[in-house]
Amino acid sequence: MSKSKMTFIIVILAITLMGCSQNKAGTFLLGNIKEIDDKSGNMEIEILGSFTVDEAESLTKLYEFEKQPNSLTIRVSNPKEYEEGQKVQAKVIKEYEEDVWDLDKLEFEVEEVT
Repeated sequence: MSKSKMTFIIVILAITLMGCSQNKAGTFLLGNIKEIDDKSGNMEIEILGSFTVDEAESLTKLYEFEKQPNSLTIRVSNPKEYEEGQKVQAKVIKEYEEDVWDLDKLEFEVEEVT
């Protein structure tokens, strides 16, 4: 089995297991912290995957973004609590009506994944 196929299987398995262990519904991003700016609160995350959990606390679907970036920079209120290389999940909070994901309007709740 090729290395890329094995990596894909491991990522899907990790996403599935994390989705089943969630206690909240929502959309989540899974990734590794590439860079943190303690002054601005910006955190660059290398995206490994994304998933949605429904009200019944089960994985409902994997999100396939049309042009999914390899990394995403988000702002966190407590950047000193994280380290580069750490695996995290970020819950996406969308508090506006438009049916478009605008990174300038989205908020994120970030927590470490063990």
